[in-house]
Amino acid sequence: MRSPAALSDVAGLIFDLDTFAVHDGPGIRMAVYLKGCQLGCKWCHSPESISPKPELIFLRDRCARCGACAAVCVQRVHVVSEAGHTLNRTECVVCGRCVEACPTGALAVKGETVSASEIIARAVRMKPFFDHSGGGVTLTGGEVTCQLEFARAILAGCKSHGIHTAIETNGACPWKALEQLLAQTDLVLYDLKLVDDAQHRRWTGASNRRILANAARLKGRNVELRVPLIPGITDTRENLEAIFAFMREAGMRRVSLLPYNPTTAAKYEWLGLPFTLEAEPQSADRLGEILALARAAGLDAVLS
Repeated sequence: MRSPAALSDVAGLIFDLDTFAVHDGPGIRMAVYLKGCQLGCKWCHSPESISPKPELIFLRDRCARCGACAAVCVQRVHVVSEAGHTLNRTECVVCGRCVEACPTGALAVKGETVSASEIIARAVRMKPFFDHSGGGVTLTGGEVTCQLEFARAILAGCKSHGIHTAIETNGACPWKALEQLLAQTDLVLYDLKLVDDAQHRRWTGASNRRILANAARLKGRNVELRVPLIPGITDTRENLEAIFAFMREAGMRRVSLLPYNPTTAAKYEWLGLPFTLEAEPQSADRLGEILALARAAGLDAVLS
């Protein structure tokens, strides 16, 4: 077991850091977005979080076709002409030279290596805001258990300074991995998408058996279940009733219902990936019906 000082030297890869988050736990929070996820949800609102490696993103609408990126790229992955700008991602080594050369901010790297001590120090500076609002630090992603030692180091460091901690997890990990984080975690935000295993495999690429088993083992802890409402997939009455029944059996009462975000497709374009899920966000009436269904099941439910 590493000492607290040694833990703080652990480095990890993040793709974002929000110092005034308000949707990832109580109060004002610092949300740390870790890279890497073992699921591949078709609707993932942060596709840049899935890969455990840094990635180059390209915002096509900002590109001035000036050719500055192509001029500095040793790998010759950028081809800029009057016809447009193409990017050969298979040859890209994500060196960042093109990002520095781009005058319009059309290119960026998602994935920055930082030490746990850097994150902890930043959290300590924000502690007055946390104390005033009842907030703290939330580790999210991606999937927090994919960078287990890094996550554990941040949580332990924050707890040593009296900072409230939360993790958001999909639970698709060995229980021993999740258990290592729980001792340093005040709140668990637990994602649950689908109860039917075949449907879960179809839409996320993995079984949900471990997810359900781990959720059941969280009984007695401070847990908020989170359900992304994907039209026609996770927001069906059949799936929602199954989730709510599972919650009652597992002794969970709090559920946060997350309406579908229609702006997700743009991020896939940044990464040169196809977005195959065509859906319209739920209407206010439909969201009201879902909220009523959860409350009728005896749950403390909110729309987030």
